[in-house]
Amino acid sequence: MTVTGTTTGVVTPRPTRAGIVRTWARSLTAVLRRRPVPAGLRHSAGVKQLVLVLTATEIVVAALLSSMLPAVARPLHAAFEMAVVLAWLGMVAALARHPHQVDEDVVVLRTGFLGDVTLPRAAVRGATPVVRTVPGRGPRPVPDEPVAVACSVGGSLNVAIRLDPPVRLDLGLTGPVDAATVYGCVDDLPALAAALRRTAPGPSRHGD
Repeated sequence: MTVTGTTTGVVTPRPTRAGIVRTWARSLTAVLRRRPVPAGLRHSAGVKQLVLVLTATEIVVAALLSSMLPAVARPLHAAFEMAVVLAWLGMVAALARHPHQVDEDVVVLRTGFLGDVTLPRAAVRGATPVVRTVPGRGPRPVPDEPVAVACSVGGSLNVAIRLDPPVRLDLGLTGPVDAATVYGCVDDLPALAAALRRTAPGPSRHGD
C-alpha cells in the first residue's frame, strides 16, 4: 500500500534584518574559534565564491581609496570598510555552517540565514538534477508551477526533490502550497542521492 493524501512540512520564515546579522555574527565567530562544521550537505557554492571575490575586491578598493582620503577621515572609512568585510565573511560563514540535512525522519533544505524547508523523509521519492532559475530568495513559490516551492539563497537552482504524497508548506504571506516538487541548490548532487538512498524508508513506513 502506498502513502496517500497530503503531509505537512515546516517552513522556517525569513528572520528580521537584526536576526540575519546575528546569524552572520555567530557563524563567523564559530569559524574563528574553529568549531566543527555540522554534518550535512554543502550548498550555495556559487554564492559563496561570488561573495569572497567581492570581499577581496572591496579590500583592495578600500586600501586605494583610503590613501586618497584626508587623514582625519581614514579611521571612519576604515571602520565602515571593516564592517562591510565582516558582514560578507559572516554571510559566507552562515552558508558554510548551515548545510542541508538528510536523515531517516526529515530532509531539511537550509539557506543559512533566509529560512529553511523541512520535508518528511517518507514523502521524498528522489532528487533529480535541473538547471533553472526562480526569482527571489529563501523559501518561495515557483511562479510557473503551482505545486512547486523553491528554497535557496540564490536564484539559480540545480536540484529538484520529488515528493509523493505532496507536502503542504506554509509560505506565509503567499499562502500554503501542496508541493510535489521542491527546488534547491546543493554542491554535490551524487552525495545527496547517496544520502537519500541510505535513508530510504523501509516497507514498514509505507505500509504492506
